[in-house]
Amino acid sequence: MKNFPFSKILFTQPLIHRIAISIYFFCCGCTFATWAARIPAIKDQFHLNEAELGAVLFMLPLGSLVALPIAGWAVASFGSRYITFISAIMYLVFLMLIGYSNSVFMLSAVLFCFGFAGDILNIAMNTQALLVQEEMYAKPLMSSFHGMWSLGAMTGALMGGILMTAGLSTIAHFWWASGFIFLLLILFFFQLIKKFVPRSASAKVFAWPDRALWLLGAICFCCAFCEGAMADWSSLYFKQVINDLNKVSTTGYTAFAFMMAFGRLIGDRLTSRMGYKGILMLDSALICVGLLIAILIQTPVMVIIGFGLIGFGVATIIPIVYSLSGRTKTMATSTALATVSTVGFTGFLVGPPVIGFIAHEVGLRWALLIILFLGLIIFGLGRKVKGD
Repeated sequence: MKNFPFSKILFTQPLIHRIAISIYFFCCGCTFATWAARIPAIKDQFHLNEAELGAVLFMLPLGSLVALPIAGWAVASFGSRYITFISAIMYLVFLMLIGYSNSVFMLSAVLFCFGFAGDILNIAMNTQALLVQEEMYAKPLMSSFHGMWSLGAMTGALMGGILMTAGLSTIAHFWWASGFIFLLLILFFFQLIKKFVPRSASAKVFAWPDRALWLLGAICFCCAFCEGAMADWSSLYFKQVINDLNKVSTTGYTAFAFMMAFGRLIGDRLTSRMGYKGILMLDSALICVGLLIAILIQTPVMVIIGFGLIGFGVATIIPIVYSLSGRTKTMATSTALATVSTVGFTGFLVGPPVIGFIAHEVGLRWALLIILFLGLIIFGLGRKVKGD
């Protein structure tokens, strides 16, 4: 079990590790999208309006934010391999508990824990990914790893649509998805990198970010806000546009996830040709254009196209941020990732309630305009990035 009998014949060791961590990214994305696909159903189950749903969704990124400093310390102290596996299993456990939540209080508490486990997994996975990129390949790979997350998200969204069409309950849906993901986690755990990389004497576990990390964190904030808004609100918005409660509402998010996956899978090649600044300029333009299409032309086809452009726009931003932050020499790699994520993923923290509260006052359509302004901010900040 510890080694596939044919692995040394068919695959080199670096490729085996690359495949294994790619599968973990896939599983993480699939788990998150499984939850996201059921947001409209959970909203109806608990009879929540947009503002109340935004307040409940607030708990997930709050758990992520609380987890970030702990994740950096845990990975730096115990290594990324076991932390990746343990947090992935806990992520599935809390997904199941979401389905069994029978009150708004319980749902909020479980979402906090779901976000907590998910972000520890995020930091541990990306630490493994940077080990593969920097020590085994020495070329850009982060975009392709995150592309596997997006493929997982697309798979989870498609699976959710199929199972909802078949009439499966939320709990049954979560059981099917969790069983599939659990098998992958067990199978590929033994191929994760075992090497524990001790931090250097100058690499601190806790440190105040320097100017470069603050810049990267701000870009990550804008991207995370956009990505979180699409994950939490795109299904509901598309449901309002088609104006048919009997139709599956995951199509818009599926388009977003598909284009994000495609953008990330070709992102490393684009980065090599255009450089970090060029890619960030392109990303910001696509986010702005996609959002305008989605809110100004309210037909299902155009909303799908708009969401797809936003997905392509956000695709390579976080991989670029992680790649650049992982180069720091002032702190451990996992700590640098957690530091940037602490600044950046505050976007996930404030995004859901901000969108929800604004939507309650002016409607979800106009509340999503905030994504346009964030795209413009990414353009301005991206011009200051160094490292091409």
